[in-house]
Amino acid sequence: MGLSRRTFIKAGLAGAALGACGLPPVSKWLRPSDAAADPQEKVAYTYHPPNCGGRCSFKCTVKDGRLVKLEPNEWPDKRHSLICLRGLSELERVYSPDRIKTPLKRIGERGEGKFVPISWDEALTTVANKLKELKDKHGGKSIYLKASSGVEHPMFLLAQMLGAQFTNHAGIDIGLSGGLHQITGAGLFGPMNNEVTDWVNSKTILLIGNNFLETSMTDAQFFYDAKEAGARIISIDPAYSTTTTRCDQWISLRPGTDTALILALINQVFANKWYNEDYLRKNSTAPFLIREDDKKLFKAGGKFQVWDKNSGAFRPYDAPGLQPELEGGFAADGVKLQTVFAALKEHTANNTPAWAAKITEVPEQVIRDLAKQYATSGPAVIAWGWGGPDKWYHADSLGRAGGILAALTGNIGRVGGGVGSCNHHLPGWAAPLKGWPLPKQFVPAKPEMPATDFPQKANSVRAVIIQGNSLNQWLANAHQTAAWLKKLDLVVVVDIFQNDTVNYADIVLPTCTNFEMEYDSYNLQIRRNHIMMMQKVIDPLFESKTDFRIELELAGKLGLAEHLPKTPADLNRARLANPAPPLKGITVESLKANRYIQRLNAPMAPFRGNMDQVYATPTKKIELYSEVLLPFGAGFPSYEEPQEASPHNPLFKKYPLQFSQAHTRYRAHSSFSNARWILQLIKEPRVEMNPRDAQQRGLKNGDLVEVFNDRGKFQARYQATPEMRPGSIRVSEGWWSKYFAAGNSQNVTNNANNPRGYPLSHGPVIPFNDTLVEVKKAGGAN
Repeated sequence: MGLSRRTFIKAGLAGAALGACGLPPVSKWLRPSDAAADPQEKVAYTYHPPNCGGRCSFKCTVKDGRLVKLEPNEWPDKRHSLICLRGLSELERVYSPDRIKTPLKRIGERGEGKFVPISWDEALTTVANKLKELKDKHGGKSIYLKASSGVEHPMFLLAQMLGAQFTNHAGIDIGLSGGLHQITGAGLFGPMNNEVTDWVNSKTILLIGNNFLETSMTDAQFFYDAKEAGARIISIDPAYSTTTTRCDQWISLRPGTDTALILALINQVFANKWYNEDYLRKNSTAPFLIREDDKKLFKAGGKFQVWDKNSGAFRPYDAPGLQPELEGGFAADGVKLQTVFAALKEHTANNTPAWAAKITEVPEQVIRDLAKQYATSGPAVIAWGWGGPDKWYHADSLGRAGGILAALTGNIGRVGGGVGSCNHHLPGWAAPLKGWPLPKQFVPAKPEMPATDFPQKANSVRAVIIQGNSLNQWLANAHQTAAWLKKLDLVVVVDIFQNDTVNYADIVLPTCTNFEMEYDSYNLQIRRNHIMMMQKVIDPLFESKTDFRIELELAGKLGLAEHLPKTPADLNRARLANPAPPLKGITVESLKANRYIQRLNAPMAPFRGNMDQVYATPTKKIELYSEVLLPFGAGFPSYEEPQEASPHNPLFKKYPLQFSQAHTRYRAHSSFSNARWILQLIKEPRVEMNPRDAQQRGLKNGDLVEVFNDRGKFQARYQATPEMRPGSIRVSEGWWSKYFAAGNSQNVTNNANNPRGYPLSHGPVIPFNDTLVEVKKAGGAN
């Protein structure tokens, strides 16, 4: 449409969008941002919800009860006083015609989206009575509560009081972190060790499937700071992304083969002795000993042993004054032993650059040069994204391989080093917030399986309460999901807008945006070394209520409200009742007095994790070898062909295109799909395909096409995209069904769970991108 960012925020476009919502004319709404304040205006402060990694803090201007202007709040650290286009679009989205105005009751079939309005009393009474019935007959585990990542107040307390199953994050953005956790003890989503502001101290930054400049827009400045400081930034990505255009090198590889590339780099580290021996002896399990008979780590007296060069004997790994051997042949009780270091070297001996070149389709010399650049140039970072390599069946192997490569070269717990995800400005200085204490008799049911399994396996669930548009984003193979939902006794959805998940509900409870609330203040978040609190900006629109209020009132219908906080301020005071030094002096009152944002009591330097070389693993060291995965023959990571999207799969002849769903600057998962200002920039989903593939199928740019496989199909317009690697197609993730010509992209996605994922800390990942499809021109379309 020829719109620039500058055009986007001009009064004409903003006024058109506001006028479309039936609001006052632009002349009564917009003015230069530096204009004098109107006596009738008020200012309030809030922040963006957790689904959006920017976590912008807003200064909001309200006139006559309406939100009329958004500006960045003044952060104590001025570098974060920013808003991206998604944040600006909230000015329109709050008043979206998609808003659910009243509680609803289904009158059609589940999935049709046909409802009639009902009162709050009828809605809550209906839900409460059914929950009581199910709990009495089948126990609390028959009830499952699921909160989307965009929900500010997940109803975990209600789940706990019901003895229900509850999950917040399951199956998505956790594939790589599950593997990295085996190495370093990395937490949920596997954040890097060092804050992104530390990149100025890095010499090499490998971005693996990480379109950082789109998915972390408010951190883009730190990318450029690193470039100006001399870092060589290399994009490893099948497609030529926005971020790739600003990198020093692009390495395009066959989708799903990243692990082979990293294993070849490990091979070169061993072959050229680029490893840090002293670091490995002190900080890792490299000197630990593997038994030849059962492949387990050798223990004596209940402790892992190493061979100590000083004493010439086996010693406990944590004994003082050790000089552990990294290589050599040993035996105990007639059983041969090999060090983890030697076994890893042997394990990767055949993973040569020539071997990896055949698999990845990356030239052998490029792999050799990459290994040397990473291992010998100084502090180095491996930073992967969540939208690409994470969503593959074998993603855990890449997470483990990346952690091992970083460990071998001493790049963990080092200034300018690190490995993991760098999105959402994670990690940073932080402190744990406490929860609300419930009586001891309230215990939530242990989840009987990952949420991704509920549509696929027999389980106890008979009712689900879903906060947010989870079904559109958090489950693959949509037809199987729909079949499961239709078997349930009760489906309740709490959301702001009528979307795909809402359409399957029996009862719909309308919640507020984060600008609306019944209370003076709302939730707390810690991000970017600061703590933020939400202030009430406007009253709830229509009959909507906050998630906090809905939980409280539903608990009242269940006779449980007495156990909950009465206001969000009560909850926030309990959460802040932590003597941790970063929170010293920070209270609800102090936040109100400081524009609802304060910097934590923490150093001004970038956060750098593991500088003490203590890790959240059983041994407190970097664990290069996994006994947890021995039953799967995976003590060390190996390269495995993609489970589905491989040319070696017989299905490839029928469906020769790999399908992926990428993160984009226009949305955060499925949030902002209906942001009408953004829809003026990109009004519908597009099937991005290399023109070479399109020509083979007789397609022209703009044709309506059908993407299909044995799971299902959807229709959208083809967009000629030379930046896409031939053999792959892409639709940006999160589009609601109503924006497709037919169907939904989740109709075709792979939902096979890797058995190896179950013992991992975060469970199996959904292999959305490990999917094969074919594309043809839609019948009768032009």
